Amino acid sequence: MANSQFDVTPFLTRTRLDPPQPSGFTVPHEGVELIVFDVPAADAPVQMTGNGFPLRVGDQTVRARETQIAATKQQGMYESWESRRSSCSLEDLDPKLLARARAGAGLSALSDEEYLLKRKLADLRGRRIVLRRAAELLFARHDPDHPNAGVRVFRVIGTERRFGAEHNVEERPRIEGSLPRVLDEAHEVVSGLLRRPSRMVGMRFREMPEYPDFAWREALHNAVAHRDYAIQGSGAEIWLFEDRMEVVSAGRLPEGVTLEEVLRLERVHRSRNPRIVRVLVDLGFAKDQGESIPRMFAEMEDAFLPQPELEVGGERVIVTLRNTSTLTASDRQFVASLGNADLSRHEFRALLMARRRGRVDNAALRSVTGLDTLRASHLLRGLRDRELLTLQGRGADSSYTLTPVVRDLAVDRGELPDGSGGAAGRIGGSSGADRGELPADRGELPADRGSCRRVYDDRSMAWDRGPGRHGYAPSLKQSARPGNGRRRETSRASSTSLSVSSPVATSHQWWKPDGSCNAIRTTPHTPSRPTEPTALERLLKRNTKEHHE
Repeated sequence: MANSQFDVTPFLTRTRLDPPQPSGFTVPHEGVELIVFDVPAADAPVQMTGNGFPLRVGDQTVRARETQIAATKQQGMYESWESRRSSCSLEDLDPKLLARARAGAGLSALSDEEYLLKRKLADLRGRRIVLRRAAELLFARHDPDHPNAGVRVFRVIGTERRFGAEHNVEERPRIEGSLPRVLDEAHEVVSGLLRRPSRMVGMRFREMPEYPDFAWREALHNAVAHRDYAIQGSGAEIWLFEDRMEVVSAGRLPEGVTLEEVLRLERVHRSRNPRIVRVLVDLGFAKDQGESIPRMFAEMEDAFLPQPELEVGGERVIVTLRNTSTLTASDRQFVASLGNADLSRHEFRALLMARRRGRVDNAALRSVTGLDTLRASHLLRGLRDRELLTLQGRGADSSYTLTPVVRDLAVDRGELPDGSGGAAGRIGGSSGADRGELPADRGELPADRGSCRRVYDDRSMAWDRGPGRHGYAPSLKQSARPGNGRRRETSRASSTSLSVSSPVATSHQWWKPDGSCNAIRTTPHTPSRPTEPTALERLLKRNTKEHHE
């Protein structure tokens, strides 16, 4: 029996319900005929004439006031604009974008309709599929039916907006379309507007983006994914000033999220538009794990830039990223004292954190570098073994501080006036930033000029003075007192043989201009062949040379 549609309950639907509901239809099933009613969601409360407005509560139907039902409907529509019914059909969506999302989710075997239903972007109404607004915003073949669903980009000449004759704002063409294409184009436009100054990466200055890629992209993604699309008079905006970037999102923070939680870097995992966010995860624009804000803060700190600023006011949220370096003169002096020590980027970061905060622990290092617990522990232990850090405490209370010799290196170099051509000028000044490099270690020992004293034990090993060599010459003693201008050396070997009968510790001493002396004792070792100098030995050798120069 073919399906037939007719008015099977004219009295119920036309006489008692206001507004009237659609007519039912019949379908055959196992030899019997079933009457099917497709009841769509109504925008207004439905009244049963003579019996008030029915409201389903649990497994019961109770009588409610019309205003109560209307308020419930309106609240649901306000909190979830993305879930409202769209006027678009499946033919209005872009099949390429749908295929891209299905592939990103690992659901390529599903049809477009099945994917939309699985992601709650559509509903089955009888035999029809009805799209939600979220599907329209994400996959519309043409622009979605929303006046401000895109992104606007502004460039401000200076640090403040001016008006009238001093107007200094340039607006780029509006970026509009489906949300994935808006984000792709916004990435390209903003990347082209950002400058690439010299930034410190590890211990070197390199040409880097004005802001960390993850930081500004995540601010943009949040502005698009979590904005309130019920506000149609404004949208997402990016303002590029000379000293900062501001990313503006329409609406307040999502329900249940406070500014205090965000600034405490808590992993807040809540979204105003869960359907949109879920698809943006499929497309690779987000992770939806509550880690974006903490990582944004860590990326800015790792780039030696100020922490992001968040402002909530009126019907908008503003994220501000500043491009002024947080490296101080003291930091630059410390970097100069490390010279060309063989340090990775994360190792240098650990030493600088210990310098700035007085200590560094596993959790602090993980928050900045993104390392896991085991890798962070391995890195800190390695710096301890190289006598660059000292372990303090045990277990969960353990932390690391700079060893005395590393802490004193920058102090021993004295104050370095900016722009004087000294280490501070090379590192912190414009010439150092433009070159993107630190002074090179030429691998030679400077001549004694009467202000340094180095004393070696009878079987200790001193640097070979051959140009560019890093070998050892045995049994060398040298001594010089400040001001005597003389040097005395005695060698007990007639050749540069490297045989050593037993390991001995080596003492290193150098004099400061005020007549005081610093001294350390290195770890004993017995090389059987020429070995490369340790990081600590390179630091000592370079410190002595540049101190005299």
